[in-house]
Amino acid sequence: MIPRCSAARSVIFLEQKANEIRFHSLVILFAVCVIAISVIILKPSFSSFTQLAALKPPSQPLFSSLDSFVLFAEKEITLEQETQISSGDLGSNNKLDIQKDTIVNGNLFAKEITIDKNTQINGNASFNKLKLHKESQVLGATTTPISLPIANLPQIPSFPIGAQDFTFQGTLTSNILSSGNYRNIILEKNSRLILTGGTYNLRKLELKENSILIYNSSTTINIQFKLKGQNHTSILPGNNNLSATDLFIKYLGIKPENDKEKEDDDIEIESIMDAQDKKDFKSGKVGRPIIFGKDSFLNFKLLASKANVKIGEQTTFRGQIFGRKIRVGKSSVLSREDFLFKTVTSADIVTDPDGGVYPINTVLVSLTSTSTFDNALQVASVVGGKIVGLVASINLYQIEMPAKTITELEVVINSLRTRADLGVDGVFRDFLLPIDI
Repeated sequence: MIPRCSAARSVIFLEQKANEIRFHSLVILFAVCVIAISVIILKPSFSSFTQLAALKPPSQPLFSSLDSFVLFAEKEITLEQETQISSGDLGSNNKLDIQKDTIVNGNLFAKEITIDKNTQINGNASFNKLKLHKESQVLGATTTPISLPIANLPQIPSFPIGAQDFTFQGTLTSNILSSGNYRNIILEKNSRLILTGGTYNLRKLELKENSILIYNSSTTINIQFKLKGQNHTSILPGNNNLSATDLFIKYLGIKPENDKEKEDDDIEIESIMDAQDKKDFKSGKVGRPIIFGKDSFLNFKLLASKANVKIGEQTTFRGQIFGRKIRVGKSSVLSREDFLFKTVTSADIVTDPDGGVYPINTVLVSLTSTSTFDNALQVASVVGGKIVGLVASINLYQIEMPAKTITELEVVINSLRTRADLGVDGVFRDFLLPIDI
């Protein structure tokens, strides 16, 4: 049985047969920050309480910066089962709900934390209330109580939008959009759009199934009312020199009173809101929820101070999300850093006749230095797989695909080794050696 990684990441040994390209071992270390929080509890007498309350300044947030967080919510964060946080902290001014079979390589900060069974936190936990399942563990320090708020979400200043709509179809090289003010931007199914960089002010951005949005330089997208991605959508940098956070999406989700335009998914949106959210949405107190469908590959920094955010299951995400409420679908992998790797489970491990031990459903693919994320997506698509890990600086990708036997895995490896047209430079079994630092 392969043990789980702790706060340190796995050392990945790339082994190959004769005549294959030789690679040095890749070592990825996830360092766990140790944060000591000292709390002084003052207990004034009843007679002086009124005076102290009147003189007490507004409570200062514990963090003045959100830079260390992969997810931060004003109200609540929910991680569905089998989610992995490859790097980055989780924070909520209220609730943090972590469901079963989850791995978090980061620290937890929340008023209330609930951790379900068979979950491992490779970091510290700071809270006022903790409900920890007996079969789960927090490997770092636990601190209670914690001062609130943890952090404050920035407000988004107003911005103008344009009157022109654009709908993009296909993968034509002419599907390029310069910065500016627009109304509705829609990427149709199986389409592709390249943003040249700069600031885009929009009413709506919608990505339909299998569409790809690429940013070629540092980009800010301000969205007034709607942001949605259907299943199998991708938002990614155009080259490996760009970070995931080089795309900054600022989202209001509030429709102006004079905007009478209807959306084709209004009923779906209402179905994911509770009664209070519906009421607050209609009154303009909260924004329209943001939804991304399952099996997506997302790279961005998102600020949605007044809106709920839902990330579909089996999504790979790099960057940061700050929202009112955040829900991450099961079996997703998230990372604050630009590198990430998915930890394999014992159920996926096989031993071949030569004694090799590796996951049956994962391969490591090295691409040429000139290849892009787009090439990696194409490689994954060829084998019906998805990207679940990567080190962009050396163009190394961890691809999960539906192989169930050693023979099926061999077929996948051999087929990918012939795809020099996609920039494939080497394909290897995902040999792992977990270590503790």
